[in-house]
Amino acid sequence: MRIDFREFSIYTAIAGLVAAVGLLSACGTTESGGEAADVGFQQVMDVQTSFSPEDLDEIGFKKSRSYDLEGLPGATAAIFGFWRIPSGDPIDYEVRFYENHSDAVELGTDLAEEGSGADAVLDDDDATYKEGVKDRRMIVGSGVGGGARSGIGPRYGGYVIYGNVIMLCGGAAGEQALERCELLANALEEASGQ
Repeated sequence: MRIDFREFSIYTAIAGLVAAVGLLSACGTTESGGEAADVGFQQVMDVQTSFSPEDLDEIGFKKSRSYDLEGLPGATAAIFGFWRIPSGDPIDYEVRFYENHSDAVELGTDLAEEGSGADAVLDDDDATYKEGVKDRRMIVGSGVGGGARSGIGPRYGGYVIYGNVIMLCGGAAGEQALERCELLANALEEASGQ
């Protein structure tokens, strides 16, 4: 049997191309040939919808207070409140609105990191954005038996930048906070008709 290496190299090239396309799809690329691929919910997502504080009202978000924007560059509104997630639990959120996604990312990322997660800045003297610092902290630990101590910890386990909105989301740092941010983001999308 004689092998024609020209045919073999064509088949090898086609198989390599198919494998490369499959690998790119499996890795969750955001763009492939100019078309957006579905990569699931991410911490920073540029969506086509522009949200406003009124959209929170549409989904039944309960506003506790609106924050002064001094020290929060580029923000058009900052709201503290809670929203009852589908499982029925009320979750605290701080929602910051910007003119667009670019402003939210460029002007709001550092302050979102400062206000959430395990390393959140919870002292008025140390915080860059001082408005609402007291709302960003909560008592942690039971303080009863077994050597457990009560202390102050972050209310928001993480944040998400979703379009022109930054959400600081209540819960444990990591996946729990991200899941709760996703629930709020999905509700905002549904309410806006997107």
